[in-house]
Amino acid sequence: MSEFAQHAVYSVVGRRTPFIDGAGKVTGRARYIADLDVPGAVWAVLLRSPYPHADIVDIDTRAALALPGVRGIVTHRDAPTVPIEGGDDSGDAPVYVMEPRLRHVGDEVAAIAADTVAIAQEAARLINVTYRQLPAVFDPEEALLDGAPQVRPSGNLAGGKPILLARGDTAAGMAAADLVVEETYTTPFTSALPLEPRGCLAAWDSDHLTVWKSGRNVHGDRASLARVLGMRLNQVRVVTPGAVGGSFGNKDESRLQYITALLAKKAGRPVKLCYDLSEELRFGRWRHPSKITVRMGVKRDGAITAIESRCIMNTGPYVPGVNVCRRAGHGLTYLYTCANVRFEGLVVYTNTPVPGSYRALGSPQGHFALESHVDLVAEKLGMDPLEFRRKNQVGLEGQPGDPYKPSARLLPPQPVAGGIPFSSNALAKCFDEGAAAVGWTPTVGPRKALAADGLLYGTGVGACIYQTGQMPSSAIVRLNADATAEVLMGTLDVGQGSNTVLTIMAAETLGLPLDRVSGYFADAETTPFAHPTAGSTTTFSSGMAVKQASLDVRRQLLEAAADIMEAPVDALDIENGVIFAPEAPSRRLTIQEAMRGKAPRHIIGQADVQAGSNTSIVNSFAAHFVQVAVDPETGQVRVLCYVAAHDCGQPINLMAVEGQIQGGVLQGFGYALTEDLQVNPDDGTPSVANIDTFKLPAPADVPDRFDVLVVDSFDPVGPFGAKAVGEVPVAPVAAAIANAVYDATGVRIRDLPITPEKVLRGLRTLQAPSP
Repeated sequence: MSEFAQHAVYSVVGRRTPFIDGAGKVTGRARYIADLDVPGAVWAVLLRSPYPHADIVDIDTRAALALPGVRGIVTHRDAPTVPIEGGDDSGDAPVYVMEPRLRHVGDEVAAIAADTVAIAQEAARLINVTYRQLPAVFDPEEALLDGAPQVRPSGNLAGGKPILLARGDTAAGMAAADLVVEETYTTPFTSALPLEPRGCLAAWDSDHLTVWKSGRNVHGDRASLARVLGMRLNQVRVVTPGAVGGSFGNKDESRLQYITALLAKKAGRPVKLCYDLSEELRFGRWRHPSKITVRMGVKRDGAITAIESRCIMNTGPYVPGVNVCRRAGHGLTYLYTCANVRFEGLVVYTNTPVPGSYRALGSPQGHFALESHVDLVAEKLGMDPLEFRRKNQVGLEGQPGDPYKPSARLLPPQPVAGGIPFSSNALAKCFDEGAAAVGWTPTVGPRKALAADGLLYGTGVGACIYQTGQMPSSAIVRLNADATAEVLMGTLDVGQGSNTVLTIMAAETLGLPLDRVSGYFADAETTPFAHPTAGSTTTFSSGMAVKQASLDVRRQLLEAAADIMEAPVDALDIENGVIFAPEAPSRRLTIQEAMRGKAPRHIIGQADVQAGSNTSIVNSFAAHFVQVAVDPETGQVRVLCYVAAHDCGQPINLMAVEGQIQGGVLQGFGYALTEDLQVNPDDGTPSVANIDTFKLPAPADVPDRFDVLVVDSFDPVGPFGAKAVGEVPVAPVAAAIANAVYDATGVRIRDLPITPEKVLRGLRTLQAPSP
């Protein structure tokens, strides 16, 4: 295959391929961070703050250190004074590894290394800490008031100013509208709660540090550790173990690696520090809660004239969360065609536990507000909600605006300006195919039809737009004399199957069977630079790198074969390990034969790429349809049928794409219906301590009918036509379910989750006599 183009017949790309690490995971052979061991390793635990805001006046560790089996203790007195975040020109005061000021319940006070976890826990109880309690604030709107307790020295507004995304003139757009509708929507804290809690193992060999971490960014961790600890990069090695038990973007943004490294140095022994499930739930990284007000102006025919939105996000005391809030603004400013939009985002520091990155980064919050509001506006116009969406959806041409003039500069994946086309856009196909699959019937307003079985049935829709992450990445591909190949990349597979996808791309480009290609990943010392596994970047950005490195190998191989076959390079192709001339099929040469005369007996290809486009926006789209049954006696909502139609370009591994969509939708079920982490307003403690009180979706919650539709699409920028899919399916779920519940009951839930109590309260309000 000499061309990798739209609708090409691929050998490996696009098939359903089992994950290359799947057998190890299902048989128990895969090794996770808690399975790793090095000689002499000891265990560690953390002593955490019982107060939401306090200063450490004194800390006495003598009794703990005297306990037999205790190997070392670190506190803020042992921590470096180099910030791990903030400072410089970020607009925020710096944050350090450990500080004498504690800013949330669970903040790290001390770390203890001991021969067993039990000894370390006993030592933690023996540490005597004198605290000075300080006023605390948990509500972001209260935190913005004059006189509110100051969470960070730089103030409570992250970055020191609001985020503003705007184009056109919204005042003029609202004035031109025949109808203006405004409403407010809220979403709660929730936790990704991966099956494997975060963990870290650190070991020193003289002045060389090795860290094994269940994370998502070995090269970023290496650079950060070297900077904070005052070391050279070649003194630090960061490795991810053979398997990561889920991440969902959530395994970083903590102090774990720094504390473990400091403790290993202090103890003179390798140290392993792993959260238990309760710690992960309470003190991991939560999804940001939000309060989003949407104001939309429309003409009588349904054309949108202006969209204004304001989002307030609680980011706790540390991780700024500015990009999370920007992502919430993406759908609100770009999913529907509108010349006049304005999004204002306020990310606020409080004394709650810390939110951070979590799959789809603010997009579920933004799309819940937008897609709930679109249904509300459509009803007020007397339009079917799907018809309203089809009329206003953004098209391939992008948003209104002056035509974009391409330059050498790459376009951002989430622009605000109009006039820029998309590289591909199959949202209309998602609407068409999803509606056909669910049996959509046009309607205006809720049906509220009580069936013979006593249940109320409804159908809802939610759409989304999501950026395809575009980051720098590198790859090395080596072809061996026996026609096997290796891919060396610094990317990290956190369970989504990216190692399999990247291997597929190399095999397809090299014309090799998949079982002839292996990969080495996620070792910062031995693999080339790569971006974090975050923001839907891996297939697109790392895929570009592995494809370019493989093309480099392919070129060198065909040049060697051309000399032997006495044929032009561009007349040759490779398939299943055989080089041939399509115009003269009898002229054939195996890769082994082509390599025989080479010295050295291998070919190495390299690539360093900055993924992206300077002519178009690379975004993914989806439309989700859902049917629910609501019990009017209990308020219980049951999802009966779910149809997820996605435009993700050309699937590389169809099995992985379908799995990502199914898993993302089920995470969305929890966000929509059950998950709610709250903070006690009196003392700042998390409301739940374990999964007995934090209801995650279970197999019983999977609907009887669950269709995944990958619509026919090809992105000319992405490798083999692919673009993002990993985070996209979470975004529209809550709105689709909320719209279906409204269709069934007439109760519009604007405050997630959609609990039975809220449904019953709404039904009683509807049934109450008018005053």
